[in-house]
Amino acid sequence: MKRPSIFLSFIFMILAVSTAFAVQGSSRLTIHITGFENSDGVAKIAIVNSKKNYNAETPFKGFNLKIINKEVIKTILLPYGEYALKVFHDENGNNELDTRIFGIPTERYGFSNNARGTLGPPEYEEAVFKLYSPKKKITITIQ
Repeated sequence: MKRPSIFLSFIFMILAVSTAFAVQGSSRLTIHITGFENSDGVAKIAIVNSKKNYNAETPFKGFNLKIINKEVIKTILLPYGEYALKVFHDENGNNELDTRIFGIPTERYGFSNNARGTLGPPEYEEAVFKLYSPKKKITITIQ
C-alpha cells in the first residue's frame, strides 16, 4: 500500500517542479487601453517582439478585444523580453485602420509608451518596453 502513495507523491512533485519551470521567465502583462469615444467594434492589438516584425504584416501575437465602458483591460502571459504594442479601434469591424486622403487615420490608434510619430507611426525604439518582472501593467491612451 505504501508504494502507490509514494509513487503518487513523486508524480505530484515532478508536476509541481515542471510547472514552476514553465512559468519561470514569464510575465503577466496587464494592458489597459483608454481613449475610446464609444464601445462599438473591437480593439485590435498587435504585440511585436523585435524591430524586425514592428512593421511586418504578422505580429508576434494579435488580439481582438471587446471594448467595455470605453476601455479595454486584458492580462496576458508573455515570456521575458522586449515588446512594443500597437492598437487601433476597429469601429466598423472591417479589420483595417481606416484612413483619409494622405493616409491620415480616421479611427483612433495608439502605441505602447503612448509613443507618437510625426508624419507616420513612431519608431520601434519609442514604443519598445522591457518585460523582465513577474507582473507589469501598461496603459495606452488611443488618440
